[in-house]
Amino acid sequence: MHVEQQVQTWLNQQGLGSCILTPLTGYTNHVFRVEAAQDPKCSVIRIANHELAAGLCPLAQYPKHVISLHQDAVELDLAPELLGFDDQVGLMWLADVGERRTIQRHDFAEIRTLLARLHSSDLAWHSPEQTELDGANLLMLQRLATSADPKLSQTAQQLLKLAIHRGYANYPIKPVHSDLNPGNWLHDGQRWWLIDWDYARLMVAEWDYASLIVEQAWDQTHAQAFAPTMLLCDLAWFCACFALLSWDWHVQRGTQELAAKQAITTYWLQRCESGR
Repeated sequence: MHVEQQVQTWLNQQGLGSCILTPLTGYTNHVFRVEAAQDPKCSVIRIANHELAAGLCPLAQYPKHVISLHQDAVELDLAPELLGFDDQVGLMWLADVGERRTIQRHDFAEIRTLLARLHSSDLAWHSPEQTELDGANLLMLQRLATSADPKLSQTAQQLLKLAIHRGYANYPIKPVHSDLNPGNWLHDGQRWWLIDWDYARLMVAEWDYASLIVEQAWDQTHAQAFAPTMLLCDLAWFCACFALLSWDWHVQRGTQELAAKQAITTYWLQRCESGR
């Protein structure tokens, strides 16, 4: 069955027939805006992409885990209400909480407050395949350090050396979202909401700051304005590390953003080493 037909069939079973489904962009899952004649008149469906290789779509491989992550975020008033779900196929039906909007400097204080609420919570998140805590993602860097791609390998080795010298492995572990790209921030006209908690886990809080900065493609000036209490050399390391893993992520998926992620990695690596 075509994925759109699958969604419509599921909605019919929920008593929401004759819906208009509009596909929305997404790298990992299929996403649709749902418009109906009855309440909820506007909502969103996320359904797993089972055609991706194993491990590339958490909602397909670990649907119960991903749904649980989102429910935890709802309890923290960070994520939109979960209207319904199917943990067999990996389907989530969410309340509509607005549109994507560019984060501006006047939003920084609110965004930091939302992240602080998450990072200070006592959620004991673990990724389903995680055998040990690795808050600064050094195990992934070790894997990339042996990559057949010389650019990936060399960059990973540089970051590993700096991480050991600076002691990032000893930073405290916190619940993080870890995928703060522009598509995961929604604004309802009054406040911000976060969606796509598929990669949420326990890591260092700096990882969320790096995720936001890299995915928003902010430069050093914007980054330091957002994270004024972090030393530039440390902030830059986490940004370079996140950008490198994002670079590898786009290699695996064959997207058109590979060159951009390479450039962002180089930009932050230069600032990481110099501290400028």
